[in-house]
Amino acid sequence: MNPFKTFKLESNEHVATLSLTRAQTLNAITPQFMDELGTACEQLASDVETRVLIITGTGRGFCSGLDLNALAQIGTTAPPEELRVLVRHWQEVFNALENLPQVTIAAINGITLGAGIEMILCCDFRVASTRALFGLPETKLGIIPDLGGLTRLTRTVGPSWAKEMVLRARNISAMEALRIGLLNRVADHGDMMGVARKWATQFAELPPPAVRQAKRLINSTFDMSLAEGLRVAQDAQLELLNTEEFRTAVRAAAEELMKEA
Repeated sequence: MNPFKTFKLESNEHVATLSLTRAQTLNAITPQFMDELGTACEQLASDVETRVLIITGTGRGFCSGLDLNALAQIGTTAPPEELRVLVRHWQEVFNALENLPQVTIAAINGITLGAGIEMILCCDFRVASTRALFGLPETKLGIIPDLGGLTRLTRTVGPSWAKEMVLRARNISAMEALRIGLLNRVADHGDMMGVARKWATQFAELPPPAVRQAKRLINSTFDMSLAEGLRVAQDAQLELLNTEEFRTAVRAAAEELMKEA
């Protein structure tokens, strides 16, 4: 039974799929969604069976950003300190998504705006339908992306394109998003989930300790010096060399080479 009200979480063969289910609102984000996503991330963080997480939407939208009715109510009624606590909590939820040990794939089926873009930027890979559309309309509302989007977007596409998307607040197509580096792949609408699932299967077949360490180090060493990055990579490698997964993979690779010789 699915315990969540704003999305459905299913698992199959080491791959979990989280499907946003508020299609009537283009899967707009509500405070309840953020609380439930935080709970799901807590569960996944300790789930050793799940190796890959796919996040997708239902209907025409992947995620249209923060629910405008909820945003208006929060912005006009909550005192500043309460707002600060709420924003920090939501930032921590997206941080938890980014730092999951699983490989995360955003399978973007349609319209993706505002906090929806901030959410896909927390994922390791972004595969989009040709029907997908991307935009950060916050400045039109007199606000900014505040859930990590400014920093993650700049790191992903560079300052120039980040300014183009944020300051101009214009929507871009899936192909343009691919060209600037926001996406990893664009597929025909009917093929998009198939591509995401194929990638998920490939990741799930890799030795989990190596995948987890590689993801952790890529995320954590982004701003490190080369010397510090080399040190932490050395420590991680020494751990991996002592795993049964490494020994099994090396034996299998050696046997395969012998067959080909």
